Amino acid sequence: MTSSIPADAVLKWYLDGHWTVSNAARNVSVPAKVPGSMYTALQDFNNRTENPLYRDNDVQLAWIGHANWTYTTVFECPALDASTSESVLLVAEGVDTVSTVVINGKDVGKTFDMFVRYSWDITDVIQPGDNTIEVRFESATGYAAKQAASYPYTVPRTCHPWVQHGECYRNFIRKEPCSFSWDWGPSFPTQGIWKPMYLVFFGQAMMDMATVEVLQGPGEKGWVLKTKAYFNVTGGGSINGQLKISLVNTDVQEVHDVTLSTEKTWAEFNISVPESAGVKRWWPNGYGDQALYDVIFEFTASDAGLTSLIKRIGFRTIELVQDPVSSEPSQGLTFYFKVNGLPIFMKGSNWIPADNFQERITKDRLRSLLQAAADAHINGMRVWGGGIYESDDFYDLTDELGILIWQDFMFASDLYPADEAFIGNVTQEVTYQVRRLMHRPSICLWSGNNENEGAIKDKMGWSNYTIYYNDYIKLYITTIMAIVTREHPSSVFVSSSPSNGVQTAQQGYVDKDPQSNNYGDVHFYSYDIDEWKPGKFPIPRFASEYGTQAWCNFETLLDVFEPSDMSYNSSQAVHRQHHPQGNQEMLKEISMHLKLPPGRTPDPQRFKHLIYLTQINQAMSIKTESEHYRRHQSSVLPDGRGLTMGALYWQLNDIWQAPTWASIDFSGRWKMLHNYALQFFSPLLVSPYQDGNDLDIFVVVDQIPTVEVRDPDTQQLRFEPTTKVKVGDDDVLDLASKVEKATTGVMTVEMYSWKSFTPLHTWTVDYKLNTTAESVFRQDVDSMMTEAGCTSSTDCFIHTFLNDRNQGVDNHFFLAELKDSNLEKAEIAITNLTRESEKELTITLSTTKIAPFVWLDAGWFIGKFSRNGFLMLTPTTTVTFTGTEALDLSELQKQLSVMSLMDVYD
Repeated sequence: MTSSIPADAVLKWYLDGHWTVSNAARNVSVPAKVPGSMYTALQDFNNRTENPLYRDNDVQLAWIGHANWTYTTVFECPALDASTSESVLLVAEGVDTVSTVVINGKDVGKTFDMFVRYSWDITDVIQPGDNTIEVRFESATGYAAKQAASYPYTVPRTCHPWVQHGECYRNFIRKEPCSFSWDWGPSFPTQGIWKPMYLVFFGQAMMDMATVEVLQGPGEKGWVLKTKAYFNVTGGGSINGQLKISLVNTDVQEVHDVTLSTEKTWAEFNISVPESAGVKRWWPNGYGDQALYDVIFEFTASDAGLTSLIKRIGFRTIELVQDPVSSEPSQGLTFYFKVNGLPIFMKGSNWIPADNFQERITKDRLRSLLQAAADAHINGMRVWGGGIYESDDFYDLTDELGILIWQDFMFASDLYPADEAFIGNVTQEVTYQVRRLMHRPSICLWSGNNENEGAIKDKMGWSNYTIYYNDYIKLYITTIMAIVTREHPSSVFVSSSPSNGVQTAQQGYVDKDPQSNNYGDVHFYSYDIDEWKPGKFPIPRFASEYGTQAWCNFETLLDVFEPSDMSYNSSQAVHRQHHPQGNQEMLKEISMHLKLPPGRTPDPQRFKHLIYLTQINQAMSIKTESEHYRRHQSSVLPDGRGLTMGALYWQLNDIWQAPTWASIDFSGRWKMLHNYALQFFSPLLVSPYQDGNDLDIFVVVDQIPTVEVRDPDTQQLRFEPTTKVKVGDDDVLDLASKVEKATTGVMTVEMYSWKSFTPLHTWTVDYKLNTTAESVFRQDVDSMMTEAGCTSSTDCFIHTFLNDRNQGVDNHFFLAELKDSNLEKAEIAITNLTRESEKELTITLSTTKIAPFVWLDAGWFIGKFSRNGFLMLTPTTTVTFTGTEALDLSELQKQLSVMSLMDVYD
């Protein structure tokens, strides 16, 4: 390119062409992609390194993360018109992490934060013809260690359990924390240009960024768009231009004159959206449509050209309600979300980065994971603070799918420095990320960190506690909370997760018990209790983390293991387990309920069976805990526990092939847990459990309008279904029309013998719910067994369903541990496959006996079954399989298999 660029044009020129990445010390230089990292560049170039996820390559390839790498490219630049005030910026959307940027041998900037967009004026550095850009990286691990060594005092935690095979001092660098390893992931401390880098040619001014805050209009009529546009401005004088702001598909449009200078680089306007504009509300998954609207910003000025930006918004209100539970102060405060005025029980999970190498994540891959979440009735998800602020593709999808996002800032499980340089980086980071994301209708809360209030609380009594406390306040309150309050004043902010919400603020932001059941949110893990029984679980206001481990699917391991590795206790299986004693804990948990495979079973079959058993244990444990939280949503115990209004299990997705807490493994295959989530997060739930010697069965309902009702004497809160809705929205009116059907019906309770497809006895009860979660059936188990003619709990089990047996709202309860039960081996067969479409087929199964945990496996094919891991109560049944790609029926017939629990013990 040799011609000059017109002065009134704005041109963005992406530098995604030919790059190299090199390390002089090892005499390595290979082609590289931008966006990208040095790991994938080395792998892509003639397989110079093996798959980083293969076997123990996280350790074998550690030298890559310890080395310093340089990215280099040469590009041709047009001549600049010296008679104009044309400027050139180099913009880096994301640089990972510590680097010096050099153009034509001259330093133009430095980077210290992976989560900041950097911009440098290179007008005086760039030249016509060829230009060379170098991004000279410093090893993240080396930089972090150097920063920690020079800091005046130790900031814990310095290192982490050796089983993670990770790196130390992750808290001293503003980089994805889990890239130094975690208890579910490897250490790959990347370096690279991980987001687009480009040149921008413009005249005297250019619109650089825009924000939209959606507010309810006065008197709850209409809406107000609080808009702000930010500009790059050059030169010494004032620049006059026009800013047009339009709400697409409505008549809402305003044009404003703006005057800019190097001292005044923004313009802000409130745009009224009257009721007559006819905009529809955005609703969470299951409550209505996700109506989305584009707001277009267009800026024009003489000698500045046209720049335009688009922000996609949704019209909704979000509140975090923290009010007294009752008139008794000791019972604490509520903690629940209201969207568009309706209380919402948040059903969901936690999100971690979907890959160690962000450049490998496509929108289709994100869509597959997030659609799987939405299919499981998930309406909320926490973007955890040890990963990254997610991509625009991610938030586009959560906006479209109606998944509310609890957004952590990227600080996790450590204390952090608070010196001037570190706070300066954080200030840039938080300001940029809040401005980038605040218009998203799915963002429902900002959280300062993951588990760091608990970390600082644990230092109470230390001689230097005051230092750590002051640093904590400086980072999360004086800096982060202040920025959120300034930039996004209508938003919800909590200082940490878990925390006690507003109660924590009243205690100086570090409470002596950040895990109180009567305030805020909790994280709960315990691997010593019986997780198939709910009695040991907390009864909190909101469970934002809970989980237990299981191995990923057997076929998923075939991508990274050798045949000799396919054993539960192989060196590679042990290496993959990053949670201390995790493999042993899973065996102990299984043994509480199920027998282990016999020692005579050879590997890899025994390993496959153990994987299956870990997935049963995980699915049953999280099912039990999730239903426990849902049952407690509308009642309060005398000590104040209850009104649980959120259940976010840990975790949705995986970052590699390993034993983890995920419900979907790294390949995209569903573990048994995700299949169970389809039921335990169902809008209508029937939930049995044993309370003492009584069988207690609840009906729980959501995705209908509810109203807060208080007892006139105690002021104790409960949630009642209602058909009287304030919001005159078609979606709400549709929900209100379903209230009667959702809250009334017939519950059927059946006692079966393991030996017969015919129930021993049946009980029925009519119900009408007065609240969103109520006990409908309660009876002494011994008397039920006597009535049914069941002589031993080892011979029988309970099955219950609502209304029509075929409606799919059912559940079961085992009266004895299955390891003690008189189960007989079922002969299960696949008797027919019927193609329904290119990607979908129906599978017909037959069985000779009642079979628990029936598990279908599609082998190399990836997709989802309509149900899996289920209790087969009838001689025949059908299941649908939907593949991610077109299905080769003959090949799938070879790959498809089915098993149930007793097959493990052949």
